[in-house]
Amino acid sequence: MTGGDGAGIPGPWRRWRSRRGSWTPAEVADLSGQAAVVTGSSCGIGAAAAEHLARHRAHVIILCPSASQGRASADALRRRVAAARVNSVMCDLAQLNQVREAAEQITQLVGGRLDLLVNNAGVAALPYTRSPAGFEMHFAVNHLGHFALTGHLLPALLGASQPRVVNVSSVLHWLGRCRTDRPHRPRRYHRWRAYFDSKAANLLFTHGLTAWARSRELPLRAVAAHPGLANTALGSRALRTDGRRLEARLLEWGQAQWHSPPEAAWPLLRAATDPHVVGGEFFGPGGRWEWSGTPVRVRAAQRAHDARAVEQLWRLSQRLTGHPFPTSPRWPVQREAHS
Repeated sequence: MTGGDGAGIPGPWRRWRSRRGSWTPAEVADLSGQAAVVTGSSCGIGAAAAEHLARHRAHVIILCPSASQGRASADALRRRVAAARVNSVMCDLAQLNQVREAAEQITQLVGGRLDLLVNNAGVAALPYTRSPAGFEMHFAVNHLGHFALTGHLLPALLGASQPRVVNVSSVLHWLGRCRTDRPHRPRRYHRWRAYFDSKAANLLFTHGLTAWARSRELPLRAVAAHPGLANTALGSRALRTDGRRLEARLLEWGQAQWHSPPEAAWPLLRAATDPHVVGGEFFGPGGRWEWSGTPVRVRAAQRAHDARAVEQLWRLSQRLTGHPFPTSPRWPVQREAHS
């Protein structure tokens, strides 16, 4: 990782000068005829990304953990975008049986052709919680659920001519380290470290999926994005539920200083629609410390695309989710992960 002063400071915070960019949603082409799935799209950045895509005439499928929430979110989107073509599908990403069922329902809705999957849903700052399968909840929702969903949707994605998967990470992945020996059952737990680790896993998955697709000469592009710092309820809701009200108020005050969900969704939208995107690239805000600004290509921590970690996480994720991706006796990542 290159940077300015302070070798011990994570990469984005060593960059004191803004990297100017001029990309805006106005550059998105007409998406008529394309189908897109956005997870975690009932509120916040996911809802904003879904609205951006709907305004450019994509058929948008909203994925929410409850049917009522999904219907309400779809109705709200139709009110904001009169001509929106939108459906909702219920899916709790922590429940792998629901993930499989949701993928089957999505495949039917899109007629076997899915152009875009935005893996955006996430949880943060939870007390130690396990999924129904017994996995630590940040890892289960933020990574494993999306890994399984992507694998189950693979036939529909490959039914499109230029399919794309966008995995939403965080600028705070620099503070995480996905320990691929047992990330699903950590020996020591801290609510924020678990979140940071899951965001590093999102990047490892992006590089693994890129390598997997390239080794098979498939047109699938896997891209990562992060929104910078945004004014959402991510984290603060869990803190309040857990009685940590002062910490929640401080987090909410800090989040309120940064950009709104529609602006925070721009890096996701660029990763999802820019025709020049290459598999494995990472997009985030181009302003100071990558906290805000227009979207540009950014760098990830070295450990977030380490070849050995990519391979180990892929194999573990395959095993824990019941092998949603076709298996192969040869793992291609040693050559592909750094491309």
